Amino acid sequence: MRESRTVQRPWQVWALTALWAIKGAEELLRGLLGTGFYVYSQATHGLLFGYALQVAIQSLLFSMVLTAGNFYVMGALWLGKRPARTWGVVFAMLSQIAVLAYLITRPPEFGGMVTLVRYVVVASIVNLGIATFLLFDPKLAAFLGSTRLVGWWSARHR
Repeated sequence: MRESRTVQRPWQVWALTALWAIKGAEELLRGLLGTGFYVYSQATHGLLFGYALQVAIQSLLFSMVLTAGNFYVMGALWLGKRPARTWGVVFAMLSQIAVLAYLITRPPEFGGMVTLVRYVVVASIVNLGIATFLLFDPKLAAFLGSTRLVGWWSARHR
């Protein structure tokens, strides 16, 4: 008998890896590079200084952490590493907190309230959906080899 050397990844791994790749690329382009160019432009023209510059730099650092985390979770999911579940939930919730912060801060580039609410609703569905799959999907838990996050509130199905 011939032994198969391919990894049998469930469809959830394929879908979540693609979502994390998109989230990582978006955070890299919009969060890190876009904000970085904006901060640099405003600071060199003397329009951004003091506390506002400090907050902008903190935003850049947060985007850097989210970018690195998104790409880490993407790679760990694809490789079937156990920490992918824990870190996936952590970074999905960090992204959710940042998305909900938009409702309070309302950046000027969003324009009207309809655009802002649409963005928050879609991003919330994605973030909470990712966390739900990572926490409760038995095929994903079996592939990643960890049922630690499932806990007492969910039956373990094999």
